[in-house]
Amino acid sequence: MTFKSLHKTKRLPFAIGTLLSGVVFAGFVSSMIETPIGSNAYLHEHLVPSVSLADQTWVGETFVLPVQDRVKLAAMVMDVDQSQWTPTRRTAAFRVGRDFSELHANKDLRVVNVKETSLRATFNADLEEGDLTLGDIVNETRLFRFYQTQNGWTQKTSEVLAATSIDFKDRDGKFAAKFAADFVGINYYPASASWKEFWTDFPVDEIRSDLETIRKMKANAVRIFLNHDYFENADTQEDAQTKLRVFLDLCAAQNIQVLVTLFDLRPDYTLSNLSADAAHIDKVLSAVSAHSAILGIDIKNQADLDFPAWGQGVVEGWASVMARHIQIHYPELPVTVGWSNPDAALGLKDVVDFVTYHEYGDVKGFAARLEGVKTRVGDKPVMITELGSTIWTPFRSTRAAEAKQASRLESQLRQSIAADGVFVWTLNDFDHVGSDVVGRRPWRKAQQRHFGLLRADGSSRPSHTVLQAHAENLALQPLN
Repeated sequence: MTFKSLHKTKRLPFAIGTLLSGVVFAGFVSSMIETPIGSNAYLHEHLVPSVSLADQTWVGETFVLPVQDRVKLAAMVMDVDQSQWTPTRRTAAFRVGRDFSELHANKDLRVVNVKETSLRATFNADLEEGDLTLGDIVNETRLFRFYQTQNGWTQKTSEVLAATSIDFKDRDGKFAAKFAADFVGINYYPASASWKEFWTDFPVDEIRSDLETIRKMKANAVRIFLNHDYFENADTQEDAQTKLRVFLDLCAAQNIQVLVTLFDLRPDYTLSNLSADAAHIDKVLSAVSAHSAILGIDIKNQADLDFPAWGQGVVEGWASVMARHIQIHYPELPVTVGWSNPDAALGLKDVVDFVTYHEYGDVKGFAARLEGVKTRVGDKPVMITELGSTIWTPFRSTRAAEAKQASRLESQLRQSIAADGVFVWTLNDFDHVGSDVVGRRPWRKAQQRHFGLLRADGSSRPSHTVLQAHAENLALQPLN
């Protein structure tokens, strides 16, 4: 069935038209929850947001209930939320970080009271704009009473005990001392292992040498990207976590701070995955959140480029929930989102702890764009986490292209003094770039391979000297 055929059927009864309205709304919300917007993605018969039993824990030192009963009751609580989804509703609630506890269980286990705490995010549907937008995020506590009958457990009553909006004002100015230093950084992959291969191959000797080179350049920060699949997959996540700790230790040895970017190569904002995505963050950060080398957490690289496919409200809502999850559970980690350009930099400025964006625009307007961002974000630190240019071109000699790269970088850095940090793209030219990064077009791959401050043979380009001079002019002091 298509919209066109329905439109042409003008003599359908009013009741069917009403039903269609509900189905269209259901399809709209379902498409926003489960997949990107597409021209044929709106007609669905019902809403079935996924529920993961993996995203629940039982807190407490002792339990009266056997494990199998705890699992059953948790599933029943989660099913309560599923039953609330109807085509006529204009809001949708998702829960993150659900904890269950036994408040009471009688001796024969016929009556049990269960308390659930979670972070509840409510999204509102705007049919005219064709988007979902985040309404509120609250800490909610609910009480459920269960009875056990001959047919099994039955949920009898439930009530909301508390729903408290979270006040994040205590984070205002929290990281002023941390960002008092001027950060001169580099987006980093080893030359032999870019993107996914950084973590699968992890050439530790090459990495150690690169970090020594970075520090000799007087730079004091790197930005890295954690491939989502590698850090999420049960078969590789332990290996990934070990490698991340090794990398952070290597950086600490060089007094280099690390901006860690999550969810790399995963353009997926499925709202029913919010809970699983928060759990992914916990898998990554739980063991390293207190590491001295971490500068901050960049939730998602260039998330604004996914607005056309997913809707701005969905993307920003997803990122807001991820940010709040980190700020609640890892309060000492500053959080940002790496927007692709200055025009997008104000997105979530009231949520993030520091504002970051990328700058590939006309050099002539660089300083004005930076000043515009700083003026509108107030006292929060502002960093430009990508800038630079490729030397690859089919129409210019290598020497001329390298001179142009250096000249452009020098102009950008000269105009970046008002920023709290800049990160150049990239240290190295790469041996190869995968099609999953920039597509299959060979000229796109060639461009991406040749952004380096260092040539493929390891020798320095003029842009290397430019960055080092900038760092020295800032009179950088070693970070403790």
